[in-house]
Amino acid sequence: MMSTTPQPVAAHFAHLVGEREPGRVLLIGVPEAVQRLIKADLPSDCEVVALQHEDITSAQPDATERYDIAIVMHTLETMSPATARLLLGRLRDMLARCVVVGISKGAKSAQRWTIADFIAMGFRRSSGSRDLPKDWNVYRFDIHDYKTTPNWLSSRYWANPERWDGERW
Repeated sequence: MMSTTPQPVAAHFAHLVGEREPGRVLLIGVPEAVQRLIKADLPSDCEVVALQHEDITSAQPDATERYDIAIVMHTLETMSPATARLLLGRLRDMLARCVVVGISKGAKSAQRWTIADFIAMGFRRSSGSRDLPKDWNVYRFDIHDYKTTPNWLSSRYWANPERWDGERW
């Protein structure tokens, strides 16, 4: 049975969606109450596609245009780890610019997910998730801040025209 979503968790998801100001939103396994809370802050022209976790394997979301954000809740707990990794990889690589995953540690099957599993897929723990109930973890992948540019990879160290004639190798 699917656990209920506490109000602070629902509010956190609504805040994450609201701050992105998306044009297209994909909701996977998100309960109706949380969907209403998320949709309340969205503009009327925002396209929202909602799938239940049972429909994930049979549904083929349109991949011609990426979603601005995909929200996944109450889903990973019910899937095998291999299938869940495939789903998250497809969302991250093809379907959405930002993927936010909520996982309830209350479910026995969810205890096999660790922060290392999410980090290995490029996810980070959501900054506001520290204020959520202890049995909830929220992770996000955002292509815009996935990798920060290292200092050594700047024009200061590489294509620096002022130094072209000054040093010979």
